[in-house]
Amino acid sequence: MRNAKRGEMVMREERRGDCEWCGLRRVCFPGRLSAESPIGAALLSIRCVRIARGHALYRAGERVEAFHMVRSGCIKETDGFDGQESIVNFCLPGELLTVQGAASAKSQMTSVAVETSFVCAVPWRVFYRVCAQFPTASGEFIKLIAKSGAGTRELLMMIRGRGALERVAGFIANLCERMQSRGLPARDFRLGMSRDDIAHYLGLRSETVSRCFSELSRRGVMRVRAKRIQVLSAPEMRRLSFAESVAGAHPAEFDAGTV
Repeated sequence: MRNAKRGEMVMREERRGDCEWCGLRRVCFPGRLSAESPIGAALLSIRCVRIARGHALYRAGERVEAFHMVRSGCIKETDGFDGQESIVNFCLPGELLTVQGAASAKSQMTSVAVETSFVCAVPWRVFYRVCAQFPTASGEFIKLIAKSGAGTRELLMMIRGRGALERVAGFIANLCERMQSRGLPARDFRLGMSRDDIAHYLGLRSETVSRCFSELSRRGVMRVRAKRIQVLSAPEMRRLSFAESVAGAHPAEFDAGTV
């Protein structure tokens, strides 16, 4: 698995989750549950796991005995075995990692930190016990699953069959909207993922993504400084992501970079 380094002691550090002071409390599962049942939320036994950049939280084929929410950083989810990976999602703070099953089911994905990240883990056995005592817990969890998948589905629908510049603009617009919905800075932020990862996810080449970033900067839609992104015109970014064609850009300049 590319970039998924081994070494458990280096990979993670665990500590008790401190939900009361977490800025994402209102959008994550424990926060939503505590609004209905503070006692139920207190029983979740949340662990906060630190994952070093490039290391895996879990790998395809391993048993996953908890569900996970990103507290800070960014987690990429890839499918495939034997080193043949395909990036299917980037999970942002406040989002739930893909739930593939319960009760210690084997994962079909590998989850890797693209930057040093903190992830909150709730063991399935504890979750079931809380649901038995507080029925509202299962309802809140279903709502969170639906919300977590909505951003990714919208992006995939948006970029399907689009040109390279439209895909990149759609990707940035989608990140902005997802971060804004969670109360995070959505106009000036640091991209955790690399150009290579973005290119892989969008079906482009890394140099094509870089050219698209430069073109969006030239148009005054955003400003780029290394991994720092400043969106100068969110409406224009959104408009470009839905454009049928890119005015002023030769198709070969951007679209020849697809893979």
